[in-house]
Amino acid sequence: MTTDKKLLKVNIIEVIIAILIILLVTLVIYPKFLDIIRKSNEAASIANLKALRSAIAVYYGENEGHFPSDNIVAELLSGDGKYIAYIPELYCPPYNNPTNEITTKPTGNSGKWAYQVEDSQDRQAGEIWIDCDKPDSKGVIWNTY
Repeated sequence: MTTDKKLLKVNIIEVIIAILIILLVTLVIYPKFLDIIRKSNEAASIANLKALRSAIAVYYGENEGHFPSDNIVAELLSGDGKYIAYIPELYCPPYNNPTNEITTKPTGNSGKWAYQVEDSQDRQAGEIWIDCDKPDSKGVIWNTY
């Protein structure tokens, strides 16, 4: 074997080793990266829930103790930007797709914001929560926030 062929063989082996190292690092880091994205989406959803609750509280205070009505809660809160600029996105991964819809008829796992119109056994009028009965990455059920 000539020196050029030996150098070529060594270079090919070095390239293969480098590719294997990159592949191994990618396989180790990628799941962590996905977990970080999931946790950041969860944190954003919880922060958005707090913003919606604040908007409802301000609406309640300015409207002499009346909560937004059921069919136009989103319009009343975000219509003119007085209480909140827009209905924020909810994303409770990996169970539901992102949405900014508010439902007044929660199913327990719609993945939407849920709004309570009238007092019931479980919830008070004006309460808003996440309509998802699955756990987040910390094991906390979404609808308990």
